[in-house]
Amino acid sequence: MVVFDGRGYFAPSAEDGDRYWVKRVIAVGGDSIACCGDEGALLLNGEELEEPYLPSGMAPGTTEFDLVVPEGRMFVLGDNRPDSTDSRHLLGAPGGGMIPVDRVVGRVERIVWPPPRGGSL
Repeated sequence: MVVFDGRGYFAPSAEDGDRYWVKRVIAVGGDSIACCGDEGALLLNGEELEEPYLPSGMAPGTTEFDLVVPEGRMFVLGDNRPDSTDSRHLLGAPGGGMIPVDRVVGRVERIVWPPPRGGSL
């Protein structure tokens, strides 16, 4: 999980709020990512992606896509898939919803809220 500057990708400018975003990196430059496989899982480089961090019963995705992440970019998703602005929702936007890796400003090392999900990553 990373913290990144979403200006121009997830927020038009810093004045529009929500400049920094926290998302899970699902794929990086050169990886293929698709939704969804026979069992409803995301396919990373043709293999079903195990996502034990998703809440029980939550579908990994419902938006169909099949793409290759350009070098120097990352495909990011939120853990609350039904209510998350992430790369899936911005596929037609500038940059295709994929964030340049040079926009990363930090790495998430610990979850503190909600307490039941707390702990090191």
